[in-house]
Amino acid sequence: MKLVSCVTGEEIPAGRTLRGQAGAAAGQAWKFERISQRADGTHHVHVSRPGGKLGRIHREFHPSALGCEIAVDITWRKSVGHAAYRTWSKVDDYLLAGIFALVPLAFFEHYHWSEFIVSIF
Repeated sequence: MKLVSCVTGEEIPAGRTLRGQAGAAAGQAWKFERISQRADGTHHVHVSRPGGKLGRIHREFHPSALGCEIAVDITWRKSVGHAAYRTWSKVDDYLLAGIFALVPLAFFEHYHWSEFIVSIF
């Protein structure tokens, strides 16, 4: 996800100052922090500005209130790569657990075959 200016079409990096266009943010300068997703699935822009003795004031606005829009760029390569990575991490975990499970079995077998091994030598 990236924040894109409606006027210029450029990506807005984190830390850049945005001016409010409408609503409660109108006329105020806000520092862009991050894009947050709400429980209902909508994306909002998390911004902050100096607040005097209180430190910084944090707010979340709809991107249109700041003259921006959110571009979601999910490609199939990213989703397939992520699925492959998660699958391999699970397989890797299970292989490692299997190896640790075989260690006590190896000691048990070694104990029972010790007479045979000694008799060979």
